[in-house]
Amino acid sequence: MIPSLVLVFLVVFSSALPETESCHVGWIQFQEKCYFFSHTTATWFDAGSACSQFHSKLAEPRSGAEISFLRSHSQSQNKTMWIGVSDIIEEDRWVYSSTQEVVPHHDFQTGEPNGHLSQNCVALWKDHHGKWADHGCAINEYFICEEILTSDPDSIIG
Repeated sequence: MIPSLVLVFLVVFSSALPETESCHVGWIQFQEKCYFFSHTTATWFDAGSACSQFHSKLAEPRSGAEISFLRSHSQSQNKTMWIGVSDIIEEDRWVYSSTQEVVPHHDFQTGEPNGHLSQNCVALWKDHHGKWADHGCAINEYFICEEILTSDPDSIIG
């Protein structure tokens, strides 16, 4: 009788547990977010639109750990990659594209940003070992999308 009771308890208890959170296929988990490193290039604006089609946004690193993670992965792919930071609205006021909050932690390469009015979008620059550089928003580059970790990874993206 006890083994049957234990089995019933395990079945009932396990069905009450929440689904394990995981990323969509082709996305990489870091902390509480999932990231997609694109295989195609786009302008900064088109990259943002592509991310929104996946119900995500251009990556907006908000901590030193996230900055290091994104830098490392962009460098492993040897690509310059757009992130969701710009000074489009106000020169030299670097903000996250989704919220317009000022970026408190940045990782600009020494001598960057340097583009003044013509370079308003931020990329992880392959020639600067993944450090940030301002860049012309209309240039085609690879990009990084981010989304909050989900418990329903039923979509395949990639």
